Parts: sequence; structure tokens; C-alpha cells
Amino acid sequence: MSEHQEETKYPDGLTETVAQVAGEGGTKTVPALVHESCPGLAVTMFPFGLFSVSHIKTGRRLTSPSERASTALLTMSQFELVARLKDESWEDMDQSGAAKLIKDADSDEVPFDGYTSTSNKGTRKMTVGEWFQAVRFTFPGEFPWEERDPFEMAFENFEKMEAVS
Repeated sequence: MSEHQEETKYPDGLTETVAQVAGEGGTKTVPALVHESCPGLAVTMFPFGLFSVSHIKTGRRLTSPSERASTALLTMSQFELVARLKDESWEDMDQSGAAKLIKDADSDEVPFDGYTSTSNKGTRKMTVGEWFQAVRFTFPGEFPWEERDPFEMAFENFEKMEAVS
């Protein structure tokens, strides 16, 4: 963080800050939003005007960019729940550890609601591997008229994490 950049902390566990992210031209300092329940992860604004979940230690983006910060915040909470499923912490992982976590959790059911897969065998919860593919390779075009606000859903996940801690 530069000497002129101040962190802004909020009572709900969110903090506005900056993070280093890896880009094609090297690393860049970008606006970031972190939550105390998700150490090691941040919602970053990169590229400008879009929001991604980034791994703070490596500066790598974990998701495709979202049009809304609330969608990225929800996805960040889900990444934390996946780590907790395997008793891991994003804060302690390097790039190979992050890849290993996703691989180890690949066939497990996602530890959150709202993600299902339907086939001729019926509807079931997505696996972590299916969910990871969905958040990594999404198509642009979010529409803000879903039944539930992603911001609310993210905070429900944060509350679950705090209850377990």
C-alpha cells in the first residue's frame, strides 16, 4: 500500500484497501475489498470497472471478472468455504497449494447453496470442480433481477464462517 493510501474499515468486517495483482504487463496496484472471514482473498477491481476474486499472496485472479462487486464478494465467500471444507487457508497457500486445494476438493459437493447440476439422472448439488469451472469461465452479462441479492448471500456465508470460528 502506498504511503498516501489509507485502509477504510467497516463494522461488518469489510475493509477497503489495495492489492497487487498480476497482469500481462507485470503487477499493478488496484482497489480491493477484503473481509475478515476470508484471509488471503480479495475482491479486486481489475480490469478497471470489473470485479474479480484474487489470491492476495500470488496476485493471481481466481475468477472471471464480474460486472458487480456483490457477485465477486459472494464468490469470494464461496472460495473460503471450499478452503474450510478441506481445513485449508488461502492466506497460507502459494500457487501450487491453491491448485492442489481445487484438485483435492474437485469431486466434493459445494459447501454452499444455489449451485446445482441437472442431467438425465436428475438434479444434484454441483461438485467443487463443476463450480470452479463455472466461476472461471463465465460469460459476461449479469442481470440484477435475481431472486436474492449476492451481497446478502455473501454475508450469510460470512455469518456461517463466524459461527464455526
